[in-house]
Amino acid sequence: MSLLVILLCASCVLSAELDSSVNKENVREEKLRSALIDAFQNIKHASAKGGIDDESPHISDLVGSMSPNSSKNHKRTEENLDVLTDDDGLTFAEAFGDVEPERRTSSTEKSHNVQHIVKTTKQAEKTTFKPNKDIFSKLNESIRNTLNESKLQLKVEVSNHTDFVSIENMLKIIDSKILVTQWREIQRSVKGLCKEEMQVYVNGLLERKIWALKMEDASGRYTSMFYWGNNYWTGSAELCQVLNDQHDASPVKQYNGNDGSILGQWRNDVSMSGSGPPFATAFYNVRMVITTDQQELIKTRRTLHLGLCFPRSCSREQVGTLIDAVHSPVLRHTVVAVRSPQHGGYTYIEDPTFQVLLGVCTALAVLLVTATVYDMRLGRAVRRRRRRAANMAADATANDLKLDISTLDTITHASGKSMYNVNNNIAINSNTSEERLTAETASNDGEIKLSIWSELLLSFSMKANVLQIFDQSVGADTVPVVHGLRSLSMLWVIFGHTCIVVFKYADNTALRAVLEKSFWFQLIISAVYSVDTFFCLGGMLVSFLYFRTNANGKLDLLTKGRRTLTSGVLQFLGLIGYRFARLTAPYLFMIGVVEVTMKWFANNAVFEPPAADHETCPQYWWRNLLYINTLFPVDQMCMLWSWYLSDDTQFYAVSAILLILATSHFKLSVILTSVFFLSSLVTTGYVSWSSEHVPSGEDPFTQFDKIYDKPWTRLGPYLVGMATGWILFKTNLKIRMNRIWAYVGWTVCTCTLLFLIFGLYSTQLNVAVAAVYSALSHSLWAACIGWVIVACSTGHGGWVHPLLSAPILYPFSRVTYCAYLVHPVVLRFVAMHLTHPIHLGELLVFVLFLGLTVMSYFFAFLISVAFEAPIVTMLKILSPQKKPHRV
Repeated sequence: MSLLVILLCASCVLSAELDSSVNKENVREEKLRSALIDAFQNIKHASAKGGIDDESPHISDLVGSMSPNSSKNHKRTEENLDVLTDDDGLTFAEAFGDVEPERRTSSTEKSHNVQHIVKTTKQAEKTTFKPNKDIFSKLNESIRNTLNESKLQLKVEVSNHTDFVSIENMLKIIDSKILVTQWREIQRSVKGLCKEEMQVYVNGLLERKIWALKMEDASGRYTSMFYWGNNYWTGSAELCQVLNDQHDASPVKQYNGNDGSILGQWRNDVSMSGSGPPFATAFYNVRMVITTDQQELIKTRRTLHLGLCFPRSCSREQVGTLIDAVHSPVLRHTVVAVRSPQHGGYTYIEDPTFQVLLGVCTALAVLLVTATVYDMRLGRAVRRRRRRAANMAADATANDLKLDISTLDTITHASGKSMYNVNNNIAINSNTSEERLTAETASNDGEIKLSIWSELLLSFSMKANVLQIFDQSVGADTVPVVHGLRSLSMLWVIFGHTCIVVFKYADNTALRAVLEKSFWFQLIISAVYSVDTFFCLGGMLVSFLYFRTNANGKLDLLTKGRRTLTSGVLQFLGLIGYRFARLTAPYLFMIGVVEVTMKWFANNAVFEPPAADHETCPQYWWRNLLYINTLFPVDQMCMLWSWYLSDDTQFYAVSAILLILATSHFKLSVILTSVFFLSSLVTTGYVSWSSEHVPSGEDPFTQFDKIYDKPWTRLGPYLVGMATGWILFKTNLKIRMNRIWAYVGWTVCTCTLLFLIFGLYSTQLNVAVAAVYSALSHSLWAACIGWVIVACSTGHGGWVHPLLSAPILYPFSRVTYCAYLVHPVVLRFVAMHLTHPIHLGELLVFVLFLGLTVMSYFFAFLISVAFEAPIVTMLKILSPQKKPHRV
């Protein structure tokens, strides 16, 4: 009787706790309490009999924690407490959190369990129930623990009714669980073999087949850093592809990893062993836009790139439809595009552009090899004749037949033929590389005549072109400091473009928001001024060389005996024709390369291309060929970085008119130049003000299509360069300047450059000030570069002059044009062969910059030898002066 009183007291305590913790479950708790009292009545009945009948459940099955000798009491308690089931099918264990909701069974099943437990003998021998204090204390402790667990489970059940569980669950789009549970619905979106093999894949997931788990593992999903800018959930394209190598019905033979190799155990792991799926797999990259009603999760739309490993029989369209049919727990998604390297759809050989490129490269290779062999044969002939000439000189009179070896490579012209002299009576000063050819020829009678066709063939000699590029000397009319400025500016351009590309394919793009707050990050975003350096150098060279050439009378062939207008038109056509011929060959070749490579990337790469050149280049390549592509919208531009070539060529045409006019009407030319300069400043300021453009360290390319690439906003630096070239010509590279004024000039120049680079750090400009800054900043930069050129060229450069004039920079400077053309292609090539996003860091960006720079200059060297150098040499041969200047 005492046992009954204690159990009833415990029941009262249990009832009180339940009433205080769960007020909304009174009816269900009342049923549970009644069931508990009934059970205790059974215990009382058993106690009155002095033990437990065979047909009654063992007391330890109800309160297993009371029996210290049982190790499975907790599990048995869960099973036997299921007997106490209410009318709704909720068991005692479920109510207090011992069993997951998915494990619920119907009331009929519970009744069957009751009958089964009653009929089953739990113990072979009957035991006598002897209550003591330990048993009652353990019973109270068990009930107390059960109540605590019930409170916790009730809280969990309440939280399960909300959308928030974890960020991983909220950011689910498709995984094995979603695919399996929603397959009945989403299978309607696919048909044919794709549907059948997807069904096999789903069955494999249900059966936990290793190949199906590998496919799931190769697919992308949320991992981490969603709020750090990780929009690439790419999975593993390599793992998905490797599964095709294991496409075998029989398991792969296990490898005995006892060879001492580091990979010995790995080869024997399931990652590298086991049979593949019963179908071919393919990797799909799905670009989708995601949104959600929960603003605290995603405030704006975000674009995700999700990698999926599915059967290859599924087309890209079917995969897109299937993903659109999936219902994500929290996110809403819309598929924008699906890409698959295994479903490329593009081959080089079928592309007419590639066929043209292949034909050009084949013909060019034949020319290069033939010209090089011809040049080497001429070289051997020259060396033999040198030896004969030396023997003759030893026997002849020193004054009459003395051989001047330095004149062996000089060249004169007679009757349209080239004559390579060995007689110093016709000696020509050939100390400069502009007046030398690498083909060494001589003859018994003192000269060899080469036809114009032989000269043109020799212009393709790789030996001659390589020596020309690596020549460490420059002409007397050159400005050596140009080589240093050009080389350093090119490095700055490559560094800026590298940062732009790697940030696009990074999984921590939000890092930029942190880096932008860094003082030294201004060096990256200020790389836009490197283009102004090129504009200034271009204007300076065209102005300086034109005035110098005109002063030497080398334009008389075009102007003498003709009217001013006629001679001016001829000069203009000559200047434009020379520039078009020099720039277009490598430029047109690179346009074809960009079109072909971007077509391949668009169809075969895991990541999407950074620009739509595979669409714009086939349609608008002629705009690039005419150098007018910046006059059209930027989204129609082929080779986005070609905007500089377009602007520079348009500036060259304007400068040609101004320079030709300056030879006869200098003041009018100066007035027009000033009007163009001021109009460019006013136009830039107005466009900036009207569009409310505020230049800042966060987005230097804002308003690219309105301000950055338009010729009327970038003309200022070019005109500043033209003024610099005129100053150098008028002073003949000689300016007397007091040392104090030189110090003042360098101080002002340095401060201005530092202000333009770092001046926007932690600074917010208003619209009016921003308009003034946009109008003046680029021209101020060009003015500082002009000071550097003038000071270094006139003996006031100090340590800067030998730095910028170092001969080691000459080869890099001579291939700058080709490096500018090719380096974005190299950047894209590297990025498009990635299968995973880059995790950025300062050191990694620097290492990528170094590697990409080396690769860019390597390919630039090849293109320069094959295209640029031959064209320059042929233009020299065909020019009226026969001795054109080469920078």
